[in-house]
Amino acid sequence: MGSAGSHAGGAAPRLTCGGACGQGHGVLEAPLSPIPSWASARSRVFLDVRSAEGVDSSWGVRTSRALIYECPKSGMRFRVPAPAAEIEAFYEAEYHDRMAGGDSDAARTAAYRKENVARIQFLQRFCSSGRVLDVGCSTGLLASQLAEAGFEALGSDISAYACEKAAELLGKDRVFTGPLEGIADRLEGTLDAITLMDVIEHFDNVVHPLETMRRMLKPGGVLFLRTPTLSSPFYKVADLSYRASLGRYKDAVLKVYHAEHFYFFNELSIRKLLEDTGYEVLAIEADPLCWDNFRSAEMRHGALVNAALGAIWFAGKLVGRGHGMRVVARRPR
Repeated sequence: MGSAGSHAGGAAPRLTCGGACGQGHGVLEAPLSPIPSWASARSRVFLDVRSAEGVDSSWGVRTSRALIYECPKSGMRFRVPAPAAEIEAFYEAEYHDRMAGGDSDAARTAAYRKENVARIQFLQRFCSSGRVLDVGCSTGLLASQLAEAGFEALGSDISAYACEKAAELLGKDRVFTGPLEGIADRLEGTLDAITLMDVIEHFDNVVHPLETMRRMLKPGGVLFLRTPTLSSPFYKVADLSYRASLGRYKDAVLKVYHAEHFYFFNELSIRKLLEDTGYEVLAIEADPLCWDNFRSAEMRHGALVNAALGAIWFAGKLVGRGHGMRVVARRPR
């Protein structure tokens, strides 16, 4: 959920703004698939929804348009990334404070810490100790808990505000501000693990950062990422509600395809992307947010909407699905 750690261009689609920012800019031709193996495949428009009022994401970013493309080979969906300056504007102080609780929401912080405990335990199945970089570390809560669990924990984020907060927990010499490219040479081949919690979907290019992170890992080092999955019942219900209402009900799709997310993965697309960027995939599992985290992050609406969200969460849990998936991949030895 931290802010993205790279603004690299290159293999990602770069059609000016493509309307992703909601300002009405047009797209003349659908972009190609972002997956390198299918880079010659022309995407198709999956969804094009506009709203004059817009809808805020859980972290306060307003989405007034969702122009979403779909890769015909993998089913991965994406929007054309916004310009770098607009991306940076998403991640102001309020974004990070709302995400992890800040200094004013002890219940939210406690829920986030509880979620992090489960994630660290999962990481320890593949890497029990060593040097770990949390990319998109936000205010440093996960990284500080990694340190408490015995790891040598580092953090990086593009938000100066978030890094200042993280440095209070980790120390200034353990937190890096700015894109990954700025620290890649310094950390090349030194990391036992990299964590990427709800961050890859924020990158404006999903290929180059993964290649950079692979270079920063030791041979045999692991990348542990978590990202929303299109297998989630939340995406399915949102898509269904929009179509069943003949396009009149837009809030749900604008909420799940919110503006700061550029890529929406399924299991096939994340596996292929990691393989294309030089990783060996070790595990892909469903990862529903723990109930406390979900309740404090998402259930901020009226009683009716909160009840519907809770019902979808429990339904997903019942069938072994969740809002997200957790993925572990390894740099080959």
